[in-house]
Amino acid sequence: MDKMQELANAFSGETILFIGSGASRRSGLPFWRELIEWLKEYCDRLGGDITTADALIKKDKLLDAASELTHQLEQNNKSLADFFEEYEKNSAFRDAEPSEIHQLLGKLPSQFFVTPNYDLLLEKKFGQNDGFTVVRRGDKEGIGELLHGELDGYVFKYHGCIESPQNIILTYEDYNNEIHNYTDELDCLKTLVKTKTIVFIGAGLDDPDFKFVRDNLINLSGAERLRIWAFMSDCSDEVKYYKRTHGINLISYKSENNHAELLVKLDELVKNIIEVDESKKAAANMVMQEINITTHQENVEINLREVLVAANEEIIPLDEQILGFVALMGVVKKSECTDFLVGFKGNSEADVGNRIDYLVNRGLVKQTPHYLMSVKKRYSTEAAVGIEDDVMAYIAEREDG
Repeated sequence: MDKMQELANAFSGETILFIGSGASRRSGLPFWRELIEWLKEYCDRLGGDITTADALIKKDKLLDAASELTHQLEQNNKSLADFFEEYEKNSAFRDAEPSEIHQLLGKLPSQFFVTPNYDLLLEKKFGQNDGFTVVRRGDKEGIGELLHGELDGYVFKYHGCIESPQNIILTYEDYNNEIHNYTDELDCLKTLVKTKTIVFIGAGLDDPDFKFVRDNLINLSGAERLRIWAFMSDCSDEVKYYKRTHGINLISYKSENNHAELLVKLDELVKNIIEVDESKKAAANMVMQEINITTHQENVEINLREVLVAANEEIIPLDEQILGFVALMGVVKKSECTDFLVGFKGNSEADVGNRIDYLVNRGLVKQTPHYLMSVKKRYSTEAAVGIEDDVMAYIAEREDG
């Protein structure tokens, strides 16, 4: 099975689309290097010394160049916020319109976006949809709602937005602070990377934003447990290396003709997802007919396990242990669930973590960063009956101990 088909099979309504600066390029917005060149021009106008920054740019040390130029701005009583508000080319971040890429994104069965981009393209494309929320850097309430699964659709702008330029992340110091200091934005990103299928679109292997996520979130989370995909230009030679080292499934395309092949790949993905969905619906319908399930919702829930199996979803005994324990407890700390399943039932911690992620992704269990919650459906109740005696023995042992 090729990578495109694998991604189509893994794609769901909860998949997170990570949109890099390349997706905005087709709307006339700058890549990283060009943005730093704009900052250099602005600094030069103010009379700042751009010699060091120019040398850093030539060496592709873009974050360092941004830091040096920001220092020069401060010497002239200016800030990055002033640059984004006063430099005329930055009006493109507000004025640009969605491109063909955004039209294709609208055909994918997910409205959950994460982006370091400062522009308003995703808001313009999806902002009119019911329940779609823009969560900007510094929005603690919005980040909390995102993590608790309370948003029907969102764009999480973790590096800031042109609408609030004082919060924009751009320099080496900004990135370093993000890595070494606990922030709501970083915690949110870690949770999403660990628990969701992530698809990068429009990010380059050398982009500072992609490197930040790769080195500080993906690698630290354990590559073997993650579901990360990335459309990257001209990277066919790195596909095996990235899968082995970082757990990232690269889908390479040619960058010529302004990345036109990326549009072809996205269109192919849309078609493959439609085919997969139709196949799963057909399989589920066959099972429902064979076991005489009516269309009444309660009966559909009773036989959810059979329907999932028919649709090529994997249900194993450990899943039923997790569902049953969470259903009995209602709301339970993840650590307590792990203690029961590993310490009492003898499962491996890695297997427990993987299956919890699986059940959350399938919507069979809800989670916050520290708690698991039952969805209170019939199949959870049935799982609880099957494990009730073990849970009572576990509670008794804990009380005695």
